[in-house]
Amino acid sequence: MNGFIELLQKVLMPIAAKMNASKYIRAMRDGFVLSLAYTMVGSILTSIFSIPALADWFGAETMGAIQAFVNPTTVMTNSIISIFVVVGIGYSFANQEGGINPLHGAATALVMFLMTCPYTIDVGDGKTITGLDFSYVGAKAIFTAIFFGFVGVKIYKWAVTHKLSIKLPDSVPASIQDSFTSFLPAGMAMLIALVIRFLFGLTPQGNMTDFIFYWVQRPLSGIALSYPAMLLMGMLNNLFWFFGLHGQTMVSSVWRPFLTQASTENIEALAAGQALPNLINNGFSGSFIMYGFWISVPLLIALFLYTKRHKRNDWHDVAKIGLAPGLFNIYEPLMFGFPLVLNPFALIPMLLTPIISCTVGYFACLFGILPYATGVGLPITTPVVISGLLQFNSVTAGLIQLVLMIPLTAMWYLFLGIQDRSERQSGVYKEEEEESNAAK
Repeated sequence: MNGFIELLQKVLMPIAAKMNASKYIRAMRDGFVLSLAYTMVGSILTSIFSIPALADWFGAETMGAIQAFVNPTTVMTNSIISIFVVVGIGYSFANQEGGINPLHGAATALVMFLMTCPYTIDVGDGKTITGLDFSYVGAKAIFTAIFFGFVGVKIYKWAVTHKLSIKLPDSVPASIQDSFTSFLPAGMAMLIALVIRFLFGLTPQGNMTDFIFYWVQRPLSGIALSYPAMLLMGMLNNLFWFFGLHGQTMVSSVWRPFLTQASTENIEALAAGQALPNLINNGFSGSFIMYGFWISVPLLIALFLYTKRHKRNDWHDVAKIGLAPGLFNIYEPLMFGFPLVLNPFALIPMLLTPIISCTVGYFACLFGILPYATGVGLPITTPVVISGLLQFNSVTAGLIQLVLMIPLTAMWYLFLGIQDRSERQSGVYKEEEEESNAAK
Protein backbone atom coordinates (compact mmCIF):
# COMPACT_ATOMS: atom_id res chain seq x y z
CA MET A 1 0.00 0.00 0.00
CA ASN A 2 2.81 2.42 0.89
CA GLY A 3 4.52 1.74 -2.44
CA PHE A 4 1.28 2.42 -4.30
CA ILE A 5 0.80 5.70 -2.42
CA GLU A 6 4.37 6.75 -3.20
CA LEU A 7 3.77 6.00 -6.89
CA LEU A 8 0.58 8.09 -6.93
CA GLN A 9 2.38 10.89 -5.13
CA LYS A 10 5.14 10.94 -7.76
CA VAL A 11 2.57 11.13 -10.55
CA LEU A 12 0.04 13.55 -9.04
CA MET A 13 2.20 16.06 -7.19
CA PRO A 14 3.99 17.46 -10.26
CA ILE A 15 0.64 17.74 -12.09
CA ALA A 16 -0.93 19.51 -9.13
CA ALA A 17 2.03 21.87 -8.79
CA LYS A 18 1.81 22.89 -12.46
CA MET A 19 -1.95 23.38 -12.25
CA ASN A 20 -1.65 25.54 -9.14
CA ALA A 21 1.05 27.65 -10.77
CA SER A 22 -0.80 28.09 -14.07
CA LYS A 23 -2.10 31.59 -14.77
CA TYR A 24 -4.57 30.09 -17.21
CA ILE A 25 -6.10 27.73 -14.63
CA ARG A 26 -6.38 30.51 -12.03
CA ALA A 27 -7.94 32.88 -14.56
CA MET A 28 -10.54 30.29 -15.58
CA ARG A 29 -11.40 29.65 -11.95
CA ASP A 30 -11.77 33.39 -11.28
CA GLY A 31 -13.82 33.86 -14.43
CA PHE A 32 -16.44 31.32 -13.44
CA VAL A 33 -16.45 32.44 -9.80
CA LEU A 34 -17.35 35.98 -10.96
CA SER A 35 -20.66 34.69 -12.30
CA LEU A 36 -21.50 32.62 -9.23
CA ALA A 37 -23.27 35.23 -7.07
CA TYR A 38 -25.46 36.47 -9.92
CA THR A 39 -26.38 33.12 -11.43
CA MET A 40 -27.05 31.76 -7.94
CA VAL A 41 -29.71 34.39 -7.29
CA GLY A 42 -31.29 33.89 -10.69
CA SER A 43 -31.32 30.10 -10.53
CA ILE A 44 -32.64 29.94 -6.96
CA LEU A 45 -35.56 32.27 -7.73
CA THR A 46 -36.36 30.40 -10.92
CA SER A 47 -36.20 27.05 -9.15
CA ILE A 48 -38.37 28.13 -6.23
CA PHE A 49 -41.12 29.60 -8.38
CA SER A 50 -41.11 26.59 -10.70
CA ILE A 51 -42.15 24.11 -7.98
CA PRO A 52 -45.29 22.46 -9.42
CA ALA A 53 -47.16 22.48 -6.10
CA LEU A 54 -47.14 26.30 -6.00
CA ALA A 55 -49.45 26.46 -9.02
CA ASP A 56 -51.97 24.32 -7.14
CA TRP A 57 -51.78 26.58 -4.10
CA PHE A 58 -51.83 30.01 -5.78
CA GLY A 59 -53.38 29.22 -9.14
CA ALA A 60 -51.77 28.97 -12.56
CA GLU A 61 -52.50 32.59 -13.50
CA THR A 62 -50.93 34.01 -10.33
CA MET A 63 -47.87 31.77 -10.67
CA GLY A 64 -47.50 32.76 -14.32
CA ALA A 65 -47.44 36.44 -13.29
CA ILE A 66 -44.87 35.73 -10.55
CA GLN A 67 -42.66 33.75 -12.94
CA ALA A 68 -42.81 36.55 -15.48
CA PHE A 69 -41.80 38.99 -12.72
CA VAL A 70 -38.70 37.00 -11.67
CA ASN A 71 -37.78 35.87 -15.20
CA PRO A 72 -35.28 38.75 -15.78
CA THR A 73 -33.13 37.34 -12.95
CA THR A 74 -32.56 34.28 -15.14
CA VAL A 75 -32.29 36.06 -18.50
CA MET A 76 -29.82 38.65 -17.23
CA THR A 77 -27.65 36.17 -15.32
CA ASN A 78 -27.67 32.59 -16.59
CA SER A 79 -28.56 33.55 -20.16
CA ILE A 80 -25.57 35.90 -20.44
CA ILE A 81 -23.12 33.76 -18.50
CA SER A 82 -20.47 33.93 -21.23
CA ILE A 83 -20.19 37.69 -20.68
CA PHE A 84 -19.34 37.06 -17.02
CA VAL A 85 -16.83 34.42 -18.09
CA VAL A 86 -14.97 36.54 -20.65
CA VAL A 87 -14.82 39.57 -18.32
CA GLY A 88 -13.77 37.51 -15.30
CA ILE A 89 -11.09 35.59 -17.17
CA GLY A 90 -9.86 38.71 -18.95
CA TYR A 91 -9.55 40.72 -15.75
CA SER A 92 -7.87 37.93 -13.76
CA PHE A 93 -5.48 37.02 -16.58
CA ALA A 94 -4.54 40.66 -17.24
CA ASN A 95 -3.93 41.17 -13.54
CA GLN A 96 -1.61 38.15 -13.43
CA GLU A 97 0.19 39.13 -16.63
CA GLY A 98 1.06 42.52 -15.16
CA GLY A 99 2.16 45.67 -16.94
CA ILE A 100 -1.32 46.50 -18.25
CA ASN A 101 -4.54 47.89 -16.84
CA PRO A 102 -6.63 44.79 -16.02
CA LEU A 103 -9.91 46.61 -16.57
CA HIS A 104 -8.93 47.61 -20.10
CA GLY A 105 -7.59 44.10 -20.72
CA ALA A 106 -10.97 42.65 -19.71
CA ALA A 107 -12.82 45.23 -21.83
CA THR A 108 -10.70 44.33 -24.86
CA ALA A 109 -11.49 40.65 -24.40
CA LEU A 110 -15.22 41.44 -24.08
CA VAL A 111 -15.30 43.59 -27.22
CA MET A 112 -13.51 40.93 -29.27
CA PHE A 113 -15.97 38.31 -28.01
CA LEU A 114 -19.03 40.43 -28.85
CA MET A 115 -17.68 41.39 -32.28
CA THR A 116 -17.64 37.74 -33.34
CA CYS A 117 -21.27 37.20 -32.27
CA PRO A 118 -24.01 37.27 -34.94
CA TYR A 119 -26.22 40.33 -34.57
CA THR A 120 -29.12 39.25 -36.72
CA ILE A 121 -31.99 37.13 -35.37
CA ASP A 122 -34.04 34.84 -37.59
CA VAL A 123 -37.74 35.54 -36.94
CA GLY A 124 -39.08 33.06 -39.50
CA ASP A 125 -40.41 33.31 -43.05
CA GLY A 126 -36.92 34.22 -44.21
CA LYS A 127 -36.95 37.46 -42.24
CA THR A 128 -34.30 38.70 -39.82
CA ILE A 129 -34.03 41.56 -37.40
CA THR A 130 -30.99 43.27 -35.98
CA GLY A 131 -30.25 42.17 -32.43
CA LEU A 132 -28.11 39.94 -30.24
CA ASP A 133 -29.44 36.43 -29.72
CA PHE A 134 -28.99 35.43 -26.07
CA SER A 135 -27.76 32.00 -27.15
CA TYR A 136 -24.53 33.63 -28.38
CA VAL A 137 -23.72 35.07 -24.96
CA GLY A 138 -25.09 32.14 -22.97
CA ALA A 139 -24.00 28.56 -22.26
CA LYS A 140 -23.30 27.74 -25.92
CA ALA A 141 -20.64 30.46 -26.10
CA ILE A 142 -18.64 29.50 -23.00
CA PHE A 143 -15.68 28.11 -24.94
CA THR A 144 -15.62 31.16 -27.20
CA ALA A 145 -15.64 33.37 -24.10
CA ILE A 146 -12.73 31.41 -22.59
CA PHE A 147 -10.76 31.80 -25.83
CA PHE A 148 -11.19 35.56 -26.03
CA GLY A 149 -10.62 35.99 -22.29
CA PHE A 150 -7.04 34.92 -22.94
CA VAL A 151 -6.46 36.04 -26.53
CA GLY A 152 -7.88 39.54 -26.00
CA VAL A 153 -5.51 40.15 -23.09
CA LYS A 154 -2.53 38.66 -24.97
CA ILE A 155 -3.11 40.97 -27.95
CA TYR A 156 -3.58 43.97 -25.69
CA LYS A 157 -0.39 43.27 -23.73
CA TRP A 158 1.63 42.59 -26.88
CA ALA A 159 0.66 45.98 -28.28
CA VAL A 160 1.45 47.80 -25.02
CA THR A 161 4.77 45.96 -24.60
CA HIS A 162 5.80 46.90 -28.14
CA LYS A 163 4.99 50.58 -27.47
CA LEU A 164 1.97 50.59 -29.79
CA SER A 165 0.20 53.09 -27.61
CA ILE A 166 -0.19 56.83 -27.18
CA LYS A 167 1.89 58.26 -24.35
CA LEU A 168 0.65 61.42 -22.65
CA PRO A 169 2.56 63.64 -20.19
CA ASP A 170 2.71 62.44 -16.59
CA SER A 171 0.58 65.39 -15.54
CA VAL A 172 -2.46 63.84 -17.31
CA PRO A 173 -4.77 61.95 -14.88
CA ALA A 174 -4.22 58.18 -14.87
CA SER A 175 -7.75 57.36 -16.01
CA ILE A 176 -7.35 59.50 -19.15
CA GLN A 177 -3.84 58.16 -19.73
CA ASP A 178 -5.13 54.57 -19.60
CA SER A 179 -7.81 55.36 -22.17
CA PHE A 180 -5.29 56.78 -24.63
CA THR A 181 -2.89 53.92 -23.90
CA SER A 182 -5.68 51.51 -24.86
CA PHE A 183 -6.55 53.26 -28.12
CA LEU A 184 -4.12 51.49 -30.45
CA PRO A 185 -4.09 48.09 -28.62
CA ALA A 186 -7.89 48.03 -28.60
CA GLY A 187 -8.00 49.04 -32.27
CA MET A 188 -5.61 46.22 -33.18
CA ALA A 189 -7.66 43.72 -31.19
CA MET A 190 -10.89 44.83 -32.86
CA LEU A 191 -9.37 44.52 -36.34
CA ILE A 192 -8.22 40.99 -35.50
CA ALA A 193 -11.73 40.22 -34.24
CA LEU A 194 -13.14 41.40 -37.58
CA VAL A 195 -10.79 39.04 -39.43
CA ILE A 196 -11.80 36.16 -37.14
CA ARG A 197 -15.45 36.98 -37.73
CA PHE A 198 -14.93 37.00 -41.51
CA LEU A 199 -13.03 33.70 -41.57
CA PHE A 200 -15.59 31.83 -39.46
CA GLY A 201 -18.31 33.32 -41.61
CA LEU A 202 -16.92 31.19 -44.46
CA THR A 203 -17.54 27.95 -42.55
CA PRO A 204 -20.80 25.95 -42.79
CA GLN A 205 -21.64 27.05 -39.22
CA GLY A 206 -21.38 30.72 -40.17
CA ASN A 207 -19.80 32.05 -36.96
CA MET A 208 -17.13 31.20 -34.41
CA THR A 209 -19.45 30.20 -31.55
CA ASP A 210 -21.47 27.72 -33.62
CA PHE A 211 -18.25 26.33 -35.12
CA ILE A 212 -16.65 25.73 -31.70
CA PHE A 213 -19.90 24.40 -30.27
CA TYR A 214 -20.34 21.93 -33.14
CA TRP A 215 -16.76 20.70 -33.43
CA VAL A 216 -15.39 21.08 -29.88
CA GLN A 217 -17.84 21.91 -27.13
CA ARG A 218 -20.60 19.45 -27.90
CA PRO A 219 -18.33 16.40 -28.47
CA LEU A 220 -16.28 17.15 -25.34
CA SER A 221 -19.44 17.73 -23.28
CA GLY A 222 -20.68 14.28 -24.25
CA ILE A 223 -17.53 12.81 -22.75
CA ALA A 224 -17.10 15.12 -19.75
CA LEU A 225 -20.74 14.82 -18.68
CA SER A 226 -20.92 11.03 -18.86
CA TYR A 227 -21.32 8.63 -15.93
CA PRO A 228 -17.71 7.31 -16.17
CA ALA A 229 -16.40 10.88 -16.28
CA MET A 230 -18.33 11.75 -13.11
CA LEU A 231 -16.83 8.73 -11.34
CA LEU A 232 -13.38 9.88 -12.45
CA MET A 233 -14.06 13.44 -11.29
CA GLY A 234 -15.16 12.30 -7.84
CA MET A 235 -12.25 9.92 -7.39
CA LEU A 236 -9.71 12.53 -8.55
CA ASN A 237 -11.22 15.09 -6.19
CA ASN A 238 -10.71 12.81 -3.19
CA LEU A 239 -7.37 11.57 -4.45
CA PHE A 240 -6.01 15.11 -4.56
CA TRP A 241 -7.39 15.70 -1.06
CA PHE A 242 -5.63 12.51 0.09
CA PHE A 243 -2.33 14.20 -0.77
CA GLY A 244 -3.33 17.42 1.00
CA LEU A 245 -4.32 19.33 -2.14
CA HIS A 246 -7.62 21.15 -2.55
CA GLY A 247 -9.43 18.63 -4.73
CA GLN A 248 -12.37 20.81 -5.72
CA THR A 249 -10.06 23.53 -7.02
CA MET A 250 -7.96 21.07 -9.01
CA VAL A 251 -10.85 19.15 -10.54
CA SER A 252 -13.31 22.00 -11.10
CA SER A 253 -10.87 23.83 -13.34
CA VAL A 254 -11.27 20.99 -15.85
CA TRP A 255 -14.97 20.16 -15.52
CA ARG A 256 -16.49 23.54 -14.66
CA PRO A 257 -17.03 24.79 -18.25
CA PHE A 258 -19.03 21.67 -19.10
CA LEU A 259 -21.01 21.54 -15.85
CA THR A 260 -21.79 25.26 -16.05
CA GLN A 261 -23.01 24.91 -19.62
CA ALA A 262 -25.29 22.02 -18.61
CA SER A 263 -26.60 23.89 -15.56
CA THR A 264 -27.37 27.01 -17.54
CA GLU A 265 -29.27 25.01 -20.15
CA ASN A 266 -31.33 23.35 -17.41
CA ILE A 267 -32.16 26.65 -15.67
CA GLU A 268 -33.21 28.22 -18.97
CA ALA A 269 -35.40 25.20 -19.76
CA LEU A 270 -36.92 25.37 -16.28
CA ALA A 271 -37.73 29.07 -16.71
CA ALA A 272 -39.34 28.31 -20.07
CA GLY A 273 -41.41 25.45 -18.64
CA GLN A 274 -39.59 22.87 -20.78
CA ALA A 275 -38.14 19.45 -19.93
CA LEU A 276 -34.65 19.67 -18.43
CA PRO A 277 -32.11 18.43 -21.00
CA ASN A 278 -29.09 17.45 -18.85
CA LEU A 279 -28.97 14.71 -16.22
CA ILE A 280 -25.46 15.73 -15.18
CA ASN A 281 -24.80 19.36 -14.26
CA ASN A 282 -23.54 21.38 -11.31
CA GLY A 283 -26.62 20.48 -9.29
CA PHE A 284 -26.08 16.75 -9.75
CA SER A 285 -22.35 17.07 -9.10
CA GLY A 286 -22.89 19.05 -5.91
CA SER A 287 -25.63 16.79 -4.60
CA PHE A 288 -23.98 13.43 -5.26
CA ILE A 289 -20.24 13.90 -5.79
CA MET A 290 -18.37 17.06 -4.88
CA TYR A 291 -19.87 18.47 -1.69
CA GLY A 292 -17.77 17.77 1.39
CA PHE A 293 -20.56 16.13 3.39
CA TRP A 294 -19.99 12.88 1.48
CA ILE A 295 -16.77 12.52 3.44
CA SER A 296 -17.40 14.52 6.60
CA VAL A 297 -20.87 13.35 7.67
CA PRO A 298 -20.43 9.55 7.43
CA LEU A 299 -16.93 9.77 8.89
CA LEU A 300 -18.14 11.89 11.81
CA ILE A 301 -21.00 9.47 12.54
CA ALA A 302 -18.61 6.51 12.33
CA LEU A 303 -16.12 8.24 14.64
CA PHE A 304 -18.73 8.94 17.31
CA LEU A 305 -20.13 5.41 17.08
CA TYR A 306 -16.70 3.79 17.12
CA THR A 307 -15.26 5.84 19.98
CA LYS A 308 -18.36 5.18 22.05
CA ARG A 309 -17.71 1.45 21.83
CA HIS A 310 -13.90 1.47 21.64
CA LYS A 311 -11.89 3.89 23.73
CA ARG A 312 -10.08 6.32 21.40
CA ASN A 313 -10.07 9.73 23.06
CA ASP A 314 -7.90 11.22 20.30
CA TRP A 315 -10.44 10.31 17.62
CA HIS A 316 -13.34 11.45 19.78
CA ASP A 317 -11.72 14.86 20.29
CA VAL A 318 -11.13 15.25 16.54
CA ALA A 319 -14.77 14.33 15.87
CA LYS A 320 -15.99 16.97 18.31
CA ILE A 321 -13.79 19.62 16.70
CA GLY A 322 -14.83 18.62 13.18
CA LEU A 323 -18.56 18.28 13.88
CA ALA A 324 -19.79 21.84 13.31
CA PRO A 325 -17.68 22.61 10.21
CA GLY A 326 -18.22 19.08 8.86
CA LEU A 327 -22.00 19.50 8.78
CA PHE A 328 -21.46 22.49 6.50
CA ASN A 329 -19.05 20.70 4.15
CA ILE A 330 -15.85 22.09 5.66
CA TYR A 331 -13.80 18.99 6.27
CA GLU A 332 -10.27 20.35 6.65
CA PRO A 333 -10.31 19.54 10.42
CA LEU A 334 -10.84 15.90 9.52
CA MET A 335 -8.44 15.97 6.58
CA PHE A 336 -5.53 17.30 8.61
CA GLY A 337 -6.62 16.55 12.18
CA PHE A 338 -7.72 12.93 11.98
CA PRO A 339 -5.85 12.81 9.56
CA LEU A 340 -7.14 11.57 6.23
CA VAL A 341 -4.21 13.08 4.35
CA LEU A 342 -1.65 10.38 3.49
CA ASN A 343 -3.50 7.92 5.73
CA PRO A 344 -3.35 4.56 3.87
CA PHE A 345 -6.39 3.27 5.78
CA ALA A 346 -8.47 6.19 4.46
CA LEU A 347 -7.55 5.88 0.77
CA ILE A 348 -9.97 3.08 -0.14
CA PRO A 349 -13.08 4.59 1.53
CA MET A 350 -12.21 8.01 0.07
CA LEU A 351 -12.12 6.52 -3.44
CA LEU A 352 -15.20 4.33 -2.92
CA THR A 353 -17.36 7.17 -1.57
CA PRO A 354 -17.91 9.02 -4.89
CA ILE A 355 -18.39 5.72 -6.72
CA ILE A 356 -21.24 4.75 -4.38
CA SER A 357 -22.94 8.17 -4.15
CA CYS A 358 -22.60 9.01 -7.85
CA THR A 359 -23.85 5.61 -8.96
CA VAL A 360 -26.96 5.76 -6.77
CA GLY A 361 -27.75 9.34 -7.82
CA TYR A 362 -27.12 8.73 -11.52
CA PHE A 363 -29.29 5.65 -11.85
CA ALA A 364 -32.01 7.17 -9.65
CA CYS A 365 -32.25 9.96 -12.24
CA LEU A 366 -31.87 7.60 -15.19
CA PHE A 367 -34.78 5.41 -14.05
CA GLY A 368 -37.02 8.33 -13.14
CA ILE A 369 -36.87 7.92 -9.37
CA LEU A 370 -35.42 11.43 -9.23
CA PRO A 371 -36.03 14.34 -11.60
CA TYR A 372 -32.99 15.94 -13.20
CA ALA A 373 -31.23 18.54 -11.06
CA THR A 374 -32.37 22.01 -12.04
CA GLY A 375 -28.85 23.41 -12.16
CA VAL A 376 -29.54 25.84 -9.33
CA GLY A 377 -26.37 27.27 -7.80
CA LEU A 378 -25.97 26.83 -4.05
CA PRO A 379 -23.27 27.87 -1.57
CA ILE A 380 -20.76 25.08 -1.08
CA THR A 381 -21.63 25.08 2.64
CA THR A 382 -25.22 23.90 2.02
CA PRO A 383 -25.77 20.85 4.30
CA VAL A 384 -26.72 17.38 3.15
CA VAL A 385 -30.46 16.76 2.54
CA ILE A 386 -31.04 20.50 2.06
CA SER A 387 -28.76 20.47 -0.98
CA GLY A 388 -30.66 17.58 -2.56
CA LEU A 389 -34.01 19.19 -1.82
CA LEU A 390 -33.06 22.53 -3.37
CA GLN A 391 -31.01 21.30 -6.31
CA PHE A 392 -33.59 18.75 -7.47
CA ASN A 393 -36.77 20.46 -6.28
CA SER A 394 -37.48 17.04 -4.78
CA VAL A 395 -37.87 15.71 -1.25
CA THR A 396 -36.83 12.31 -2.59
CA ALA A 397 -33.35 13.64 -3.44
CA GLY A 398 -32.80 14.71 0.16
CA LEU A 399 -34.06 11.34 1.42
CA ILE A 400 -31.73 9.44 -0.93
CA GLN A 401 -28.81 11.49 0.36
CA LEU A 402 -29.83 10.65 3.91
CA VAL A 403 -30.19 6.93 3.20
CA LEU A 404 -26.79 6.87 1.45
CA MET A 405 -25.18 7.92 4.72
CA ILE A 406 -25.96 4.45 6.14
CA PRO A 407 -23.67 2.34 3.87
CA LEU A 408 -21.02 5.07 3.81
CA THR A 409 -20.99 5.24 7.62
CA ALA A 410 -20.74 1.43 7.79
CA MET A 411 -17.80 1.51 5.36
CA TRP A 412 -15.95 4.12 7.39
CA TYR A 413 -16.70 2.23 10.62
CA LEU A 414 -15.13 -0.90 9.10
CA PHE A 415 -11.95 0.91 8.09
CA LEU A 416 -11.72 2.71 11.43
CA GLY A 417 -11.69 -0.71 13.07
CA ILE A 418 -8.92 -1.89 10.74
CA GLN A 419 -6.85 1.23 11.44
CA ASP A 420 -7.43 1.05 15.20
CA ARG A 421 -6.36 -2.58 15.45
CA SER A 422 -3.29 -1.91 13.31
CA GLU A 423 -2.24 1.11 15.39
CA ARG A 424 -2.69 -0.77 18.67
CA GLN A 425 -0.73 -3.79 17.47
CA SER A 426 2.11 -1.71 16.03
CA GLY A 427 2.31 0.56 19.08
CA VAL A 428 1.42 3.72 17.16
CA TYR A 429 -1.48 4.12 19.59
CA LYS A 430 -1.04 3.23 23.25
CA GLU A 431 -4.08 3.46 25.48
CA GLU A 432 -1.96 3.47 28.65
CA GLU A 433 -0.08 6.58 27.57
CA GLU A 434 -3.32 8.34 26.72
CA GLU A 435 -4.79 7.53 30.15
CA SER A 436 -1.62 8.74 31.85
CA ASN A 437 -1.67 12.00 29.92
CA ALA A 438 -5.36 12.49 30.71
CA ALA A 439 -4.68 11.97 34.43
CA LYS A 440 -2.01 14.65 34.39
